[in-house]
Amino acid sequence: MIASIVVDHLKTSFPDDKTGKAFLYCIYKRQDNQKVDDLLASLLGQLAVWQSIVPESIRELYNKYRRGEKPRLSRNEILEALSSITKSYSRTFIIIDALDECETNHIRNELLSEVYKLQEGSDTRLMVTFRPSIVPNPPRSMRKLEIRANKEDVEGYLSGRMSELPSVVQDNNELQCKIKTRILSLVDGMYVRLHLLSLIYYLLTAFKVPTGSLHNSTSTRLRTNSRKGKLTLHWTI
Repeated sequence: MIASIVVDHLKTSFPDDKTGKAFLYCIYKRQDNQKVDDLLASLLGQLAVWQSIVPESIRELYNKYRRGEKPRLSRNEILEALSSITKSYSRTFIIIDALDECETNHIRNELLSEVYKLQEGSDTRLMVTFRPSIVPNPPRSMRKLEIRANKEDVEGYLSGRMSELPSVVQDNNELQCKIKTRILSLVDGMYVRLHLLSLIYYLLTAFKVPTGSLHNSTSTRLRTNSRKGKLTLHWTI
C-alpha cells in the first residue's frame, strides 16, 4: 500500500520525460520470473519507455536481438544500458516493493547491489520495502523507517465495520470482542487490507459459532491480502 501511494505521487508530480520512474513489485508466486536479470531488465524497459525518444543504445540492443543473434540480454548489457539511461535523466526514482518476496537473500542483495551502483554515476533515488525478517546490506546514505499499524487505529476500524456483519455477530457483544481481539493478534502491527467477511467467517468457525445466518457468498477460506510481519521501508536520497 505504501509503495503504491508513492508510485501514484511520482506519476502525478513528475509527468515529464526528464524524470525517470521505475517500479518493481516482488511477488512470491512469481519467483521463477524474478531473478536478478529479470528484475534489472524490467527496470531498463520502464526507464526506456519514459524517454520521449528511445535512446540509440536501446535501439541497437533491440535490433541486435530481433535478428536472433542471441537469446536474451546479458547482465553486463543490461547494466551498461541502465547506467546510460539513468544518466540521461535529471533524476531517477526506483521503487522496489516487498523485497522479502524474492526467492533468496542472494538475489535480494545482488539486486540491491546493482541498483546501488546506479547511484554512483547518476541522481538515482531508491525506496525499498520489506519485512524485518530479512536484513539487506544498505549503503551508509540509506535511511530506515519502521512502519507499524497503531493498535487503536485497527481496533477503531474493526468497530466501525461491525455493523456490516451478519446479525449473528451484531447481536453478540462478547463475540464481537473476541473477533476484534483475535484479529488484533493476527495483524500484530501489519498494514493489511482485510476481506472482512471472509475473516469473520473463519473466526466464527474457529469459535464454533453457528454460521448459517451468514451470507451465502461469504467464502469459507481465510483470504487476507497481507504479508505476515511488520513493514520496513528504506529510502535513499
